[in-house]
Amino acid sequence: MSMKLLKKIMQDGKVIEYNQFQEIVSGALDDYDLLLEAFDRVEDGHIIIEKGTGTIVLANRTIAKLLPRQSLFCSQGRNVLDGIKDSDIRNWFSKVISGEESLSDRDFSFGEGEIKTIRFSFFPFMLSDREYMDIRLRDISAELKKEMKLRSTETLASMTTMAAGVAHEIKNPLAAMKIYTSLLRKAIKSGKNLDKAEEFIDIIEQETERLNDIAVDFLFAVKPMDVRLKMDSLNDTVLELSDFVAVEAASKNIRIDLHLEKFLPNLMIDRKLMRRALLNLVNNSFYAMKDGGVLMLATACDGNYVKLTVEDNGVGMSEELQKRVFEPYYTTKNEKGTGLGLTAVLKIVNAHSGEISLDSKEGVGTKFTIKLPIPTSERKVLAGTGRED
Repeated sequence: MSMKLLKKIMQDGKVIEYNQFQEIVSGALDDYDLLLEAFDRVEDGHIIIEKGTGTIVLANRTIAKLLPRQSLFCSQGRNVLDGIKDSDIRNWFSKVISGEESLSDRDFSFGEGEIKTIRFSFFPFMLSDREYMDIRLRDISAELKKEMKLRSTETLASMTTMAAGVAHEIKNPLAAMKIYTSLLRKAIKSGKNLDKAEEFIDIIEQETERLNDIAVDFLFAVKPMDVRLKMDSLNDTVLELSDFVAVEAASKNIRIDLHLEKFLPNLMIDRKLMRRALLNLVNNSFYAMKDGGVLMLATACDGNYVKLTVEDNGVGMSEELQKRVFEPYYTTKNEKGTGLGLTAVLKIVNAHSGEISLDSKEGVGTKFTIKLPIPTSERKVLAGTGRED
């Protein structure tokens, strides 16, 4: 309050008694000391610097608690770069001062044994027509440990669910193999029904193949993927997949409509994995259109992303199913699916830094939309042609 009053008196040029002026100045200094004390007590470290020069205007004592002494030394009036010995931090500060740094947050780790991670952030502001930067330092070590623990718990829960799913999935083929092995043994011993022996063997082979599919799908779901990204055409991938399923679609009385944007930018994709994800979505649509229908495959630009849409006019999904459709081993296909198809799709999309969404209505159909980021180089090309939007 005294600080504002002092500022107003100086602006107005009003003449006041010396004793009154002394009282106002004393109050303003007390306010300043109070603010400094509060500034020093906050949990986050703060360094106020002049933008462009890097001169330190103010720094709180928390900085010394957060950082090792050899990494950063803050002294009012000197250039912040003079006191930084850590080359990575110094480089970050240089970019912030010059305005070249585009990311507002950057994490740095320190120490041996128990690692401390500090998040550096910057916030520009104006005061009296001068530009400043508030550099904030926050210890996020505890947050990261909590996140890691939570991820471990989620991973364990997911593995438990998947293990239970595998145990459930292998029961049916094992039971069928046991039954037909017993029938085959009886036929051989008795010499009767030998004409059915080949049928029994075929069934056993089918169930063996099903067990192999369950194992392959499980390993794909739990193992890290070997993702080999390179600049490639998403349209070509869609066309390739469309040709591959054309015969099956015709046999099911399903028409495939393609709506592919002509000038689609290339993307960083793994064509093999993207083709697998698309095939899984197409197979789901085929299953939902048992009496035939229309499957639409479309691509389009959407800002800094490319949208890939797989839409059918099949039976659709209930709200409950939509909530659980990406869960491992959740399936409505009875004996014909392992319940890992859409889980694999989600994993592949995530590996491409993309997003997938679902829109479905019972009796109307289902639409899956995958959004994949456009590389910076391709964005510049789009901007140059005026087609970015």
